Amino acid sequence: MAKSQCSSCNHIVKATIRHCPMCNGSMKAIQKSALKTCPRCTTKLDEYIYRDHELDKCNTCEGIWLQPDEFSVLTSEFDVYRDDSSSPLYMRPGLPASENYLPCANCKKIMSRRNFKSISGVLIDSCINCGIWLDKGELEFIRSFIASGGLDKSQDNKLVKHELKIEALDDRVSDVELMEKMLNKFNLKRILFRGF
Repeated sequence: MAKSQCSSCNHIVKATIRHCPMCNGSMKAIQKSALKTCPRCTTKLDEYIYRDHELDKCNTCEGIWLQPDEFSVLTSEFDVYRDDSSSPLYMRPGLPASENYLPCANCKKIMSRRNFKSISGVLIDSCINCGIWLDKGELEFIRSFIASGGLDKSQDNKLVKHELKIEALDDRVSDVELMEKMLNKFNLKRILFRGF
């Protein structure tokens, strides 16, 4: 059975949840000490040190496995801007050819695939409980995307989408208000049942 532990109060729950029921802190899945294998090559992952973090790396395809908290730290603006090697000149990579979804390196369940922040062009594979799989060079692409102001662009993109949705909803509400006025002006009951 899967278990989670709170990063604040260390409370352990026999389920995979995101927030602690005791203190509302973030929960981290307690992972079994099983060997992690590369989702692409099915070879054993070796320890790899990147910016003082112990990551798991495949020596064959050079993909990297990150725990959710490691991914959050390494893709934070604070960490990227402190790193002199992150290039602010980001060139969006072309999307790779379509391929099958990969199994998780830890639990072997099929991972989901998404475009990092919707506009980066970097497709990442993630397991909701275990972590993130990045192919060779994708971590550097993400960090360059962030260094070039990509998170602000992504936020602006979301704001524009929400603004368009609000405008469309406002149009629909205006149409409903007009319809209500028309129905009240020409009281249908009076017209249909005149004389009763």
